[in-house]
Amino acid sequence: MTRRLVLLRHGRTAWNVAGRFQGQADPPLDHVGVAQARAAAARLARLDPWRILTSDLARAGTTAEIVAAACAATGRFPDLVPDPALREVALGGWEGLDDAEARRRFPDEHAAWRAGPSPVLRRGGGETEAEAGIRVVAVVAAALRDASEGATLVVVSHGLALRGAMRVLGGAAPHLANGAWVVLPAARSPARRATLVPG
Repeated sequence: MTRRLVLLRHGRTAWNVAGRFQGQADPPLDHVGVAQARAAAARLARLDPWRILTSDLARAGTTAEIVAAACAATGRFPDLVPDPALREVALGGWEGLDDAEARRRFPDEHAAWRAGPSPVLRRGGGETEAEAGIRVVAVVAAALRDASEGATLVVVSHGLALRGAMRVLGGAAPHLANGAWVVLPAARSPARRATLVPG
């Protein structure tokens, strides 16, 4: 069996509902986000993950803790490891703004963002999706070096950071819904064989 990589986006927050750009700001899951995390956890626990890596931001950390608890309920206890390198793309001055506020304060950047996803767009003096993808993949690659054949690694992170990571891996790069994940074989061209699980 090949090693398996699961990339899971955190559950919903009130900022998701309000349309506020989160970046590395730290709002918690709302009640729907907790339910989304529990639904994902019930399915991912069946994959018997060996380790769960998570962004240290609250919305991802809580999601990861819920997955770990679901695993523990089946008698399996994966390592749960927070890592700031798995945080969302830093959005600088966009963080906390809604769409209208971002359009007013950063009109050129907003127009470029509205034109379509770009791995090299830097918003509000923050970072690009490509930069975030590189840091996420570095953490994942280091963990997979320790994984035995057939092991499953779960990575809990954020929509833009995970999309950037999937681009770095060289395959399709969907924007995951809250509580959704992709499953990637962790050998040869993993992203080209991604299975998208809607949230």
